[in-house]
Amino acid sequence: MILILLIATDLDGTLLNNEHKISDYNKKVISAVNEKGIKVILSTGRPTSAAAKFLDDLNIETDMISFNGAMITDRKGDILYENNLESSIGKELIEIAKKYKVYHQGFLGERWNLSDSKSKWLDFYISIAKINNYSVGFDNIKNFSFSKFMFIGENEILKEIAKELDKKLKDKVYYAFSRPVYLEVHSPKVSKANALSFLLNKYDIKKENVMAFGDNNNDIEMLEIAGISVAVDNAENVVKEKSKYITKSNIEDGVGYFINEYFNLGL
Repeated sequence: MILILLIATDLDGTLLNNEHKISDYNKKVISAVNEKGIKVILSTGRPTSAAAKFLDDLNIETDMISFNGAMITDRKGDILYENNLESSIGKELIEIAKKYKVYHQGFLGERWNLSDSKSKWLDFYISIAKINNYSVGFDNIKNFSFSKFMFIGENEILKEIAKELDKKLKDKVYYAFSRPVYLEVHSPKVSKANALSFLLNKYDIKKENVMAFGDNNNDIEMLEIAGISVAVDNAENVVKEKSKYITKSNIEDGVGYFINEYFNLGL
């Protein structure tokens, strides 16, 4: 059995159930393993403010990866690491979104700018992220160096945009689908894996001593570097193929179930 010193888990579709909450069972298991001295890291594509409440739910002292790895904050919310898009690239992404007439939004830290306040996609995003402090339009900002830029829309359109990103900005951006309707764009060196590696260096923990959980494409690199990689049963097929283990689904407390079995917690 591999010695695990750190557990990194995605939130939406992985640790969270379909009501976007951490179940009581998952809370209990994470609390138990944390008491054993094993670090638990939340690693999410969400903005920091939309993810911090889950640290409160878990009541653990830990650092957190947000914006798919573009930012790492400590328990107090202080920034430990940040890697944003170049401002010129941010402007170009806005023009691509206009070309395809797709809803789009950009985050710079906690500032959230969006293209249209009446879009169904905004309502969809708010229902999940539970944040609504936004500004409409991009004419009122000077810095386009976004932590994360998102195209939100039908998957087929987003796939076309991804092809254009490959053609025009191949080495200048990193992008990933966190949901079929979310195409998230970052600085080229951003990924959950790179952010996790930063923390492993800080903690002096080797990659083989990491257990990671995920469900979607933006989790793949993080799963690939972990000694124990686990996909929840509701994960995309490509994520399952890249993982060493498959656990129960997010609505069946798959994260807690696997941790409980692996560490023989008896919960």
